[in-house]
Amino acid sequence: TKLLRYRSNYVSTTRYNMLTFLPKCLYEQFHRVANFYFLVAAILSVFPLSPFNKWSMIAPLVFVVGLSMGKEALEDWRRFMQDVEVNSRKASVHRGSGDFGRRVWKKIRVGDIVRVDKDQFFPADLLLLSSSYEDGICYVETMNLDG
Repeated sequence: TKLLRYRSNYVSTTRYNMLTFLPKCLYEQFHRVANFYFLVAAILSVFPLSPFNKWSMIAPLVFVVGLSMGKEALEDWRRFMQDVEVNSRKASVHRGSGDFGRRVWKKIRVGDIVRVDKDQFFPADLLLLSSSYEDGICYVETMNLDG
């Protein structure tokens, strides 16, 4: 039989990585109409016929774009740190020998039997096999998904 390869349970909400930050962020910055307009104006100010000093056009553009990129980097860093925290949480996973052991969320795989106790977050998309409540009833709060 052929083993199927599934994606990992690693959660990543970041928009950038070390290689894509500069090109992707610059693209997003100059995709904004105002920034693109001032980029064109700054390029035109470099030519000798321009009535403006080139630095009076380039400096504010570099400042605004740099500030926006710094804000994007800070927000993405915070998302990364939240991802690390979520991926490092531990869940009870059946070991196969009859007992449950602790495993970080990012290491949970398709086919693992996971025990979720009352008021715990689900570490992955799960199929309910059993419930300890009367008549097998289970209540799942989906506020994190629904908003």
